[in-house]
Amino acid sequence: MRIGELSARSGVSQRSLRYYEERGLISAHREPNGYRHYDESTVEQARTIHMLFGMDFPRDVVQSVLACAGPASAATHDALADQLEVVLDELTERITKLSDTRQQIETFLESRGRRSPTSVARG
Repeated sequence: MRIGELSARSGVSQRSLRYYEERGLISAHREPNGYRHYDESTVEQARTIHMLFGMDFPRDVVQSVLACAGPASAATHDALADQLEVVLDELTERITKLSDTRQQIETFLESRGRRSPTSVARG
C-alpha cells in the first residue's frame, strides 16, 4: 500500500510516517516511480509507534519494543525490561512532581475562596 493508504488505515500522518521511516522504525520498498510501498504489517507497527511516542517514550525504547513484537531472544526482552525500569522510575518522579504541583494550586485556590476542599475531585 502507498503512504496515503497507510496513513488512513493507521491514523498516523504521512509526515510522521516519513519520520518513522527516516529513523528506521518502519521500512518501505520503493517502486520504480519512487513511490513508497508498505507491507500490511506496517499498519499495526505505525499505530504502535505513534502510541508510544504519544506517551513520550524515547526512540530507543520504541525500537526495543518493536524488536520484541515478533520472535525475540530472552536477551532482547531483558534489554527492554531494563529500559522500561528506567522509564517507570522517570514516570513515578513526574507523577510525584505533578501531584505536588496540583496540591499547591488547590491550596492556593482554596485560600482565595475559589474552590472548596470537597468540590475538587481527587485523582
